[in-house]
Amino acid sequence: MSTHNNEVNLLNCFDGSLGRDLLKLERSIIDIMVSDIFGYNAIQIGGYGHDFLLDSRIPNKFVLSEYRSSDILGRSNQSPIKSSSIDLVVLPHGLEFSANPHSVIREVERILVPGGSFVLSSFNPTSLWGIRHTLLKYLSKKNVDAPDLLSLWRVKDWLKLLSIEIEAGRWGYYGLPVHAEKWRERLSFMESAGDRWWPIFGGIYVLKGIKRVRGMRLNISRWPAYGSVRGAVRPTRREAAKALQCQEVDNCK
Repeated sequence: MSTHNNEVNLLNCFDGSLGRDLLKLERSIIDIMVSDIFGYNAIQIGGYGHDFLLDSRIPNKFVLSEYRSSDILGRSNQSPIKSSSIDLVVLPHGLEFSANPHSVIREVERILVPGGSFVLSSFNPTSLWGIRHTLLKYLSKKNVDAPDLLSLWRVKDWLKLLSIEIEAGRWGYYGLPVHAEKWRERLSFMESAGDRWWPIFGGIYVLKGIKRVRGMRLNISRWPAYGSVRGAVRPTRREAAKALQCQEVDNCK
């Protein structure tokens, strides 16, 4: 399954007034989580066309996606970025829209520096959004290839296995996921009520984690040469483009 098609599905999630409401809430949560993270290089993997690094204080910000106009061309589970070179990775809905979400997390762990931060967002299967997704998946012929949503506990287990420690988390969007604005306005009380009475049933969850390395020792001598990651990806940009083209046509040896 091509992650490029999956990314189009992600863009569609933010279409219309319902999608804009979701995007506004999700960005507000992510903005708070990334605002206190410092470093040199930040990467947003996926979510092309939407800036989830706007409030980040890190100077070098890049977007990695399969779109050729993106800053870095590559797949979420196969990036042309050298290991241990990124201070912050933001992954907006990059797991449930991937054919192999576990490999995406492994790739994130690989490129993060020790002590680097990781912020991800995902739809919650045990929510009104999850029910809506399931109904659309099995009742509409257009959504038969829609991916399965991942539970919070499953994602946390994967992160734990890769030594990414959860530092913070937030649920959000408890309202009814309908396109009619008048109904969303009438049921707007569900947002405040849900945050207080049934938080685990939020439509999305956002996690902030830190890569922990046992026995890690700081090497201050390397800091002066620690600059933008752009130089590290330029030599491999052509190779990444070729790999994407090969996988699309399935005729490269």
